[in-house]
Formats: sequence, structure tokens, C-alpha cells
Amino acid sequence: MSKKYSILYVDDEISNLHIFKNTFRRNYNIYTAETAQEGLRILDQEKIDLILTDQRMPEISGVEFLKSVMVKYPQPYRILITAYTDFEALKDAVNEAKIFQYIQKPWEEKEIQHVIDSALDMYRLKQKNIELTEKLKESNEELIRINQELIELDRLKFQFLNIISHELRTPLNGLIGATTLFKMKFRDEDFTKYEELFYILETSSKRLEHFLLLTERITAFKAKRYQLQPDVFHIGDLIHESVKALQDKSLKKNISFLYDLKDEGNCYADKELIEVCIKELIDNAIKYSHQGGTILIRSFCREKKRIFEVIDQGQGFPDIVLKHKYKAFITSDEFGELGTGLDLALINLIVEAHEGNIDICNNPGGGATVRIVF
Repeated sequence: MSKKYSILYVDDEISNLHIFKNTFRRNYNIYTAETAQEGLRILDQEKIDLILTDQRMPEISGVEFLKSVMVKYPQPYRILITAYTDFEALKDAVNEAKIFQYIQKPWEEKEIQHVIDSALDMYRLKQKNIELTEKLKESNEELIRINQELIELDRLKFQFLNIISHELRTPLNGLIGATTLFKMKFRDEDFTKYEELFYILETSSKRLEHFLLLTERITAFKAKRYQLQPDVFHIGDLIHESVKALQDKSLKKNISFLYDLKDEGNCYADKELIEVCIKELIDNAIKYSHQGGTILIRSFCREKKRIFEVIDQGQGFPDIVLKHKYKAFITSDEFGELGTGLDLALINLIVEAHEGNIDICNNPGGGATVRIVF
């Protein structure tokens, strides 16, 4: 059901008030007042949406009345009714009382009905806009509050990670050292009996060390404590060095590499960080490639930008990774092991620090492509 608007009509001629009320009482809540003071009392007591007032009244003019109303009650729309062509009064009504329109006496029902409807339409739109603005303000305030909480949670998360990483580093180094000493001790005896056990110890230690390294670097970036240290290096050499460093992993899966390296000029960037990117991408490609698969590594220049791509024929990225690109601590067991998303998160931070961008996608024929543009 539509709202029944409330209208106040102020006029010192009682007959005009009666006619107005009888004419419009079915459509609106009509309030009438013979004086400006009575009109103000009604405004104090009732919610009025539209005010009509006669200009020529004995105590105060209609314009002066509307000006006083506007100070305390600015929301209702205002209409001036006058029987005289008083241009000064109309000018004041428009400029100072901010009237919606003026009507000349004697008014006709159709004419005044049209003006009232137009005024209430504008009033309704204005009130709706005020409501929406208030709701938007509340939503923005809530969004700011939630965002601040998320920022704080993010800060605490990485602060906690930094502490955990630091606390785990010492016992991990002890575990790696002890494993190495045990290998030396048993190498002269029946080493084959313990080979699998040492393999588990070494791979678990390396995996944990890799995790700690990633978290340390990510927390350093998040805390803005890492300063880029750019240097000149040869990109082709860096790619071959990265592949060689991962040779043990690739040999176990009988992975072969194809290279498409063009414009192998020197690069100016943080060599250590770029090496981290390249190694992480190649390591991921090896991890998710099928036994005996092939990995294509491309590097070329286009429009003064260095583009680096790693293309494999493996299982591709799970949907959760594609949905939450470069977000740390996403989990997926689609490949039979836990993933954290830390590697892509770190790569993204490194690329952004070099004002570049990264994109990942699954290939139509199988496998995945990761492209970095510096």
C-alpha cells in the first residue's frame, strides 16, 4: 500500500482552508492553520511532507514563514500561493525560501493537484536518495570496519608465521645436520637397509625448509622490509642454472626440457628474487608433470618487456587455485598432497615488486602455462 502523504496548508482565510481540505482529504492527510504560529505548532507535532502557504497574511508573509520553517524543517517541499503579482516576493521565495513552485489565486483543482503531485514525486525521490545514501554510508562504514579487521588479521597471521618460521629454523637445522651425520656413519655399513628412511628424513626436511623459506620471504614482503637489490645478469644462464639445480627431481620422473630462448640479453632486476620465481615455476611444473613428460621453457622480449613462460603437459591447476590466484594458504588435495599456494603467492609478490604481472591457465590439450611479464 502506498504511503498517504501529509500536507500542511496555511492561510488566514478560513474558507480557503475548508475548500482545500474538502478537496484533497481523500488522497492526503490534510492539516490546516490560520496563522504561521499555528502552522509551526503543527510542524512540531506532525511529520509533514509538503507545505503550502498564502503569501499575504496579517502577521507574517508566506515567504517569511517558509524561510523560518526551512531552518528547523528543511525536508518538506514548499509551495507559495499568492493572489498578487509580487515579483520581489517571488524572488525571495525562490532564492531564500527555496520553494518548489508558486500558484496564483484563485487556484483550480486540476492545476494545484498537478503541482502537488509533482512536488510529492520530487519529495519521494529526495527521501529515497537520502535513505539510500544513509544505507550506503552504513555499508561503507561496515566495509571499512571489516577491511580493517582483515588487515589486522592478515598482519597477525604473517607475524605469527614469522615467529613460527624463526622458532622452527634452529631445530630443523639440527635435524638436517643429524641426518647428514647418520648417513656418514651408516655409509660404511649396510646402507641399503636405511636408504628409504634417510630419503624420508631428507625429503621431509627439505620440504619443511622450503616452506620456512617461502614464509620468511612472504612475511618480509608483507611487512615491506625487503628492499630490491637490482643487478645485471644473463636470463638464459639463470634459466639453465635453475634447471640444473632441480636435476635430481626431474631425473626421478624422467622429465625432459625443451627451450625456446630468444633475445637472451642481460636483465636488470633483483637476480636472487628472479631466480626464486624461475625455480619455483620449474619445480611446480616438474611436481605436477606425468612420468616421462616434457616441459617447455620460453623466454623472449616484446615491446621492451621480458616474457618468461613455463609450459607443462601435466595435470594442470586445480579449480581452487585458478579461483584464488596468488592467494596464500589455499588448500587442495586433488593431487594427493597438501598445497598452500605459498609459491604462487611469493612469485606474485616478487613480480609486483618489479612492476610486472603474472598469469596462469590450463592448456586446452592438458597441462598448464605460467607466464610472467617484467
